[in-house]
Amino acid sequence: MRCAGFLLLVAICISCGRRAPASPGELYDQARRLLREGNPKEALARADAGLSLEQSWRFRLLKAEILLNSGDTSVATEVLASTAPIETPALQARLTMDRGWIQYRVSDYSGADRLLALALQQARSLKEPLLEAEVEIRRGALLGRMQQPKEAESSLRRAFSLASDGNDLYLQAVVTGNLGYLFLNSYRYDEAIFWLEKAHDEFTRLGSADGVARARGNLGACYYRLGDSEKAMRYFSDAEARFRAIGNRSEQQTWLGNIGNVLLDREQYQAAIEKYQGALEASRAAGAKDRTGWWLNNLALISIQLKDLDAAERYNDEALALEQSVGDSSDFYPRVNQARIAAGRKQYAKAEKLYRELLEKPSADPTPVLEAESGMAELLVETDRPAEAEARFRSAIVGIENRRASLRRDEFKLSYLESLIRFYQAYVDFLVTHGQIERAFEIAEASRARLLDERVRSAAGRPSVSAAALRKLARSSGSVLLVYWLAPARSFLWVITPDRLQLHVLPPEREIAALVDRYRALIEKLRDPLETEDPAGQKLAAMLLGPAREQIAGGARVIAVPDRSLHSLNLETLPDPANPLHYLIERVTLSIAPALGLLLEGRKSTAGKPPSILLVGDVAPAAVEYPRLPFAAREMDAIEKHFTKERSSVLQGAGATPQAYRSARPEQFSWIHFAAHASANRESPLDSALILARGETGYALSAREAMKIPLRADLVTLSACRSAGSRIYSGEGSVGLSWAFLRAGARSVIAGLWDVTDLSTSNLMADFYGRLLAGATPNDALRQAKLELIKSKSAYRKPFYWGPFELYLGAL
Repeated sequence: MRCAGFLLLVAICISCGRRAPASPGELYDQARRLLREGNPKEALARADAGLSLEQSWRFRLLKAEILLNSGDTSVATEVLASTAPIETPALQARLTMDRGWIQYRVSDYSGADRLLALALQQARSLKEPLLEAEVEIRRGALLGRMQQPKEAESSLRRAFSLASDGNDLYLQAVVTGNLGYLFLNSYRYDEAIFWLEKAHDEFTRLGSADGVARARGNLGACYYRLGDSEKAMRYFSDAEARFRAIGNRSEQQTWLGNIGNVLLDREQYQAAIEKYQGALEASRAAGAKDRTGWWLNNLALISIQLKDLDAAERYNDEALALEQSVGDSSDFYPRVNQARIAAGRKQYAKAEKLYRELLEKPSADPTPVLEAESGMAELLVETDRPAEAEARFRSAIVGIENRRASLRRDEFKLSYLESLIRFYQAYVDFLVTHGQIERAFEIAEASRARLLDERVRSAAGRPSVSAAALRKLARSSGSVLLVYWLAPARSFLWVITPDRLQLHVLPPEREIAALVDRYRALIEKLRDPLETEDPAGQKLAAMLLGPAREQIAGGARVIAVPDRSLHSLNLETLPDPANPLHYLIERVTLSIAPALGLLLEGRKSTAGKPPSILLVGDVAPAAVEYPRLPFAAREMDAIEKHFTKERSSVLQGAGATPQAYRSARPEQFSWIHFAAHASANRESPLDSALILARGETGYALSAREAMKIPLRADLVTLSACRSAGSRIYSGEGSVGLSWAFLRAGARSVIAGLWDVTDLSTSNLMADFYGRLLAGATPNDALRQAKLELIKSKSAYRKPFYWGPFELYLGAL
């Protein structure tokens, strides 16, 4: 599936025109300025006015460039078809360039290559460096389209050097955006986002509405490829709206179609079809064969999903014919569709032949290769060849891991697996179907906490996570392990005890997630779930805990590994399946692990030494939206009184700055406690932050920063709202502040799932630390402190007050 339009921004000379130009020269300059600002309609009006006064090539070329920028290739071609003598060699070079660009827009790449090479030669001979830069931009676009990324990058970097030497800020921004687009389509997403953000900022400063819209759309394409569909949808919708306002129908269709991509992923098929058909209509009108092929391919894909194979074949045949007519190597996508259509018609021999041809054909784009791997595996399953199917699934997983490992930035690694988790889901489901229960568990576990594991693991690397090793872990920790796996068709629960590993089949993810949302809403409305008539809690308890009812009876210790939407649910708040008049917490002691593999290494604890604590909180207000917490001082005082001066350090008031935390050498403390506001950033979870006092470097201690400050603490307590995580990623789990402190090296973290009152939290934390210092383990101390609230006659007995706090394990 394609997800971005080409980023080419017409480079122009910056000239100022008066409000009411009268001469051809003034009309020419004003049209150029309007084009730079992204106002093609007004620019075209000025160019036509100038052309009526002066039948010159400079106005013909200007009009053609405005039309090309708006995607109107056919009219631009007519404008440049004039046989009038051309006035100057510089205009001749520009005419050659524009004709070459027309050939690019109609997908005649060999013709475009010939004409752009000639234009470059002409510009160099005239010693016109800025014109040469414009030609190099177009050559860079062409070379990228012809799958020559190194040569394309060289052309664009030459263009950037020429623009810089000429001090043309607009042209530099154009090259910056094109470099971002090139890296996007070379699957170098880290670099693409860097250059596109830079282009966005430059175009914003220059006041170019057109440039800002293109940069935002292509940033959306980057995040879409990285699996961050929410952020992608925001960028796509914004770009589409901006181009609609500008009146650029050609570019509007690109982002209209990309919105369709996100809707397709969400299985909102009819809404996606409407977006694709709108994009298809516009791309046909513009004569954009490549984009027409993209939307046809995606309409074929939806038709396959809807089992309308005849419609799928019609769309797909046209897409394939278009892409073959222009020699486009992206015909990989419709060829995958061909195989899917054949498989859907149970033409297995034909489908297998098509899949094998695709898998033997190299492709730099990993997505269609993985689609072919998955499709081939499904075909092998359907034709009863499980051994071959498993080999294909393994191959797909290796491809995913290799691509993920090549990404450098953490947020990109997080969202990349999110976009491809379906391959793991298909593989796990296949293994369960074929009775490989332990192997299915091992594959599921292998997908979890990959990024978290990179930091906390020793140089020896990630240990093998086998079912046998985890039975041993259950024995040594005295725990029952509950491991959840949510998927579209059916979900699973593995229950691991010292003696065995059992699999239980659960309903599809959608059914579970709907109940989780309903139950969370019930709790956050301050309802008592044990007294309400809403059955959501009892349904969830029967669904998620009922299969393990025998194993968790009698006061068991439980380590749970949630998946997807279950990260937002505290299982303790559910009714006890054995006695629905009580909460689960009244029977079991629960802790949460992002992945069981994290618990196998056995990192050293500070237990055995007198505990020391770093207390951070009761901060001076840093901004009006973060007022002083009225009970934070009381909470810190209640904790501090349990420690001697030598075993505690307190950062409070104006001294509780992010820099003070870094300087306090937090790695020397066995416990760290924060009593502060937290800001949860769902769009960029690594920018979630603890709100401390304002210092030289600001007032926010972000998750991104916290995870880089090494810790050896047995426990970090985040007595702050929504500190458990601001966003859930497939595989990695809930990512935010708790995740960051685990990654920094903390053995365990206590954090909150939702906002809660300051006073109830203060009481709970004081009770918790008193029990901790009396010798209780963190999970026992936290449970007992919660039970005290449940036993009280106050409103604090409701799960809203004690339910948000969970203990997250990074080690045992």
